[in-house]
Amino acid sequence: MPAFLATSIFLEADYLPGDREEIRLPCSTVVVHNGAVSVRGIETRHLERLGWTPDALSFEVAGEHHRYRVAAPSLGGALTAKFPIR
Repeated sequence: MPAFLATSIFLEADYLPGDREEIRLPCSTVVVHNGAVSVRGIETRHLERLGWTPDALSFEVAGEHHRYRVAAPSLGGALTAKFPIR
C-alpha cells in the first residue's frame, strides 16, 4: 500500500479528440491500495460540483509522475475521496 505525500492531484476526462476537461486540486496524501486511489486532504465539495466524471488521476512526488485510469469517486466525508482504478 504505497502512500505518497502529494500536494495536488490532476483530474482529467477525454471525450473526443480536442474535447477534454481537467482540474488540479490540492491534497495532502495519496494512497494506492486494493484497486483504488484514496486521496486525503482534498476538499470534496469541488468534486461534488464537477459537471463531468474524471477518467484519469495523476500526481507527482519527488519528480516521479504517477497516472491511473479511474472511475467516479466515492466521497468519504469532507476531506477524503476514493477513486476505483479501472
